[in-house]
Amino acid sequence: MSKKPLFIRLAQPTYGAWLLKNHHIQVIGMKYVSELKPPFLVMANHAHTFDPFLISAASPVHIRWVAGAYLFKMRGLRTMMERWIGAISKQQGRSDLYTIRTISDSLKKGEVVGVFPEGTRSWDGEPVGFDIAIAKMIKIFKVPIVLINLEGFYGLKPRWADKARKGKAILHVLPPVYPEEFAHLPTEQIYQLLQKKLEYSYRDWQNTNHLHYQSPFAAEGVEQVLYLCPDCHHVHTISSKGKRIICSNCKLTMELDDFDKLHTIKGNTNFEDVAAWHSWQKQYSLSEEGKKLVYPPERGVLFQTADERHLILISKTFTLGFEQGGMRLKEANGKEHYFAYADISSMVINAKNTLEFYHNQTLYRVRLHKRGCILKYLEAYKNHKVIEKGESV
Repeated sequence: MSKKPLFIRLAQPTYGAWLLKNHHIQVIGMKYVSELKPPFLVMANHAHTFDPFLISAASPVHIRWVAGAYLFKMRGLRTMMERWIGAISKQQGRSDLYTIRTISDSLKKGEVVGVFPEGTRSWDGEPVGFDIAIAKMIKIFKVPIVLINLEGFYGLKPRWADKARKGKAILHVLPPVYPEEFAHLPTEQIYQLLQKKLEYSYRDWQNTNHLHYQSPFAAEGVEQVLYLCPDCHHVHTISSKGKRIICSNCKLTMELDDFDKLHTIKGNTNFEDVAAWHSWQKQYSLSEEGKKLVYPPERGVLFQTADERHLILISKTFTLGFEQGGMRLKEANGKEHYFAYADISSMVINAKNTLEFYHNQTLYRVRLHKRGCILKYLEAYKNHKVIEKGESV
């Protein structure tokens, strides 16, 4: 059986209960977890920093969450992650046989394992997507799956936001999917089933529910996603203050309301929301005009490499430059590093605006300043890989 560690037994009725109350979380369908005999998998969409904590706080059984490997390399966190919480390490963006084996062993012991198939939080409330490998994994493990929709969690605090908002959210547990329901299905059909149930759209949900998410600072931090002005096409001229988003070059001004809808105060552009602006930005960057854009270097605050157990500091003073074929990092002492996308095997963004990638089999972590847009490097890398495979973007 899935036994709760002492730390969890102490934290759940105290800190866990406070988290649920403080975030105004309504829990629906948790009876499905109570009534289901372990082992089984828990899977959910991912939108908020506290997603695993909020689900665990509401869960009647202990869930061993799969978490980013970088957390296990931070001083003081390894013991808590492994012993106190029982989390399972996963190197994001890479196939990890250790993780698969650990999940398998946990399920064989009658435990419950939690996975966020997307592997990363949504930046704009829309689905991030996930790999078909998740469907293959489900077919191998042959255990029930509990699917959870985290509804409105993006509204509580978008990934890019500096501050949280006041509002309500729903932790919606769906009926379990049993092994016999997918045992004879092709992997592609299992994948489609998961996509249908887990690829949650905050925009669609909000258009139906119309819930307020209030903060006088609602737009602050949005330049972590929006680096390109749709009116004048200048890069890194977007700034945010209060509820307003402003271009310093052409003075385009937009306001974000309590429903996460955008309203044009000054300028020629009208976008429904941050997701619409973000979608346009991605498409424009691939156009012939977009490829000619000039990107000023951004200030970096942390440059690291790592071994199996530790993060190793290289520099805290450098700039990161965006180029069509890769990234150029210049340290304050004059040393340069060029990371060509062709030589990078995996790339993800984890906590605090940090890009983590394997370049020629060496792991690096690069963090920009608080308002820097690390996302465009990941999106450029993904576009490069798609083009490299000869597919359409």
